[in-house]
Amino acid sequence: MVSKRQTIQHTFGGGWVADVGPSINSGISQGGGFVFPYLTTASNIFYEPDGSPHKIPGATKLNSSVLASGAEIMGLFDYWKFGTGGVGVQKRVVHVSTVIMADAADGSFSNIQTGMTDNATPCYTLYQGLLIMSNSAGDAPQTYDSGTGTCANLGGSPPAFQFSTFHRQRVWAAGVNALPNTLYYSSANNSAQWGGTGTSGSLTIGSLLDGDRITGLCSIGAELYVFKGPYYGSIWKVLGSSNTGADAFSVSPMPLVSGIGAVWHNTIFRFRNDVGFMWSDGSIHSLSNVINYGAYGEPALSRPIKSYIDANINLAQLKRCWAVANDARSFALITIPISSSNFPNQILMMDYSRDQAWWSQWPAFNACCAARVVDSADSNKVKVFIGGQDGFVRKTDATDRSIDTTDAYTATATTPFTNYGSPSISKTLGPVAVSMVPKGNYNMTLGVTRDKQAQDTYTLSQGSTNTAWPFVDVFTEAEEGGEFKNIQYSVSQGILSQDMEVHAIMATIELGGEDTSQLPASGA
Repeated sequence: MVSKRQTIQHTFGGGWVADVGPSINSGISQGGGFVFPYLTTASNIFYEPDGSPHKIPGATKLNSSVLASGAEIMGLFDYWKFGTGGVGVQKRVVHVSTVIMADAADGSFSNIQTGMTDNATPCYTLYQGLLIMSNSAGDAPQTYDSGTGTCANLGGSPPAFQFSTFHRQRVWAAGVNALPNTLYYSSANNSAQWGGTGTSGSLTIGSLLDGDRITGLCSIGAELYVFKGPYYGSIWKVLGSSNTGADAFSVSPMPLVSGIGAVWHNTIFRFRNDVGFMWSDGSIHSLSNVINYGAYGEPALSRPIKSYIDANINLAQLKRCWAVANDARSFALITIPISSSNFPNQILMMDYSRDQAWWSQWPAFNACCAARVVDSADSNKVKVFIGGQDGFVRKTDATDRSIDTTDAYTATATTPFTNYGSPSISKTLGPVAVSMVPKGNYNMTLGVTRDKQAQDTYTLSQGSTNTAWPFVDVFTEAEEGGEFKNIQYSVSQGILSQDMEVHAIMATIELGGEDTSQLPASGA
């Protein structure tokens, strides 16, 4: 007798995609496997190396006392300097309200400068042991020496730049409102010489009347890339290695790319051997892709979630977004303002460990800014710290799945609907199981949606406080889940301080009146 039942193992082959339909028409592999090529929901999860969704670690407060009466933290930087004894000294620097503050790696922040422009987006450049900080066109650039504790106006007569970078032993700066197309550079090995003093000078990037301004800089090895925007967009390259002579600094006669640039300096980030950046429509791109394809939108890193960005992001506040990569975890975090928020209040996570970017959203973290920080209180692990809208800096990657140990958040991964390649055949769902790595004596929820029916939910126990179990299949108690033509699965975990790591969903499917050989195989 031919069996009408087939047990199918569903695994995960892609991240969050918002720009395709809610269903797929794909058959089962010859071995009884089924790979979901993407997720329709990926909230508060990251991806294991095999693609499995895992609830993100939590976040804990760095500072116990609120900064600046709970104002938005607009910028954050991890500043290290070696002292005379050969020991690294760490300061975490923040811009909040009208002040610049720093701690001594202890979470206790104090003012190092006052009178800054409120709610401006700062920039940090490490140069010869000093931290150069710019905030807005109305503020003088600052220099901070953690060795002496001195924070003062940058020496010499620097332009009122809004951002800078280090390149060929000089500080390069732009963002001067009166001369928006001018790129300035200091003397070599001297950040206090500008405007032609010593070996300092300037370059004009593009046309003075091209409708754009310099919006960001990025130094990669021997090359300096200059981004313009925010309306037309272009990317230029600075050539040369000296202020004079045969190899004098110059600008490429034509832009490398036209039609796209960076919205602002703080959205430019390094990852792998590439550079990512945000454009004025909220899309995220890589420098290598735009050099190869120009402003064509399909190769954008964020193409899978374009419709989400278009529908939700507040384009008027993109200059306040931050992007940072954590190579230790192979992901980048981008803070974005959702809906009518005037400040970033959502995080997008881009996993770049694969050939194609895998995305998820992290609404658990209400982050205004983000920075890569060495956590000296946790064995010098590299983490992303975030500055909130509430005057607190928080460490991510906390073992406890909570916000500040008190607030829960929900991790959810939802698959598209599938008919297993046969939309006309009715099927009946039998026992369903979740293959997981147990994290403790916790529960998780499996949701199953059949056609237009309300979702059926099952509470599954991870089984034990013995987290040494490497792997376990946990079955639902229901022997029959009902009839369907299309079906969707969802896994979630929203209990305070509890975790979830799901590697597969197992389901037994029975055909109505027909044998399982009529279920199409993948590629059939």
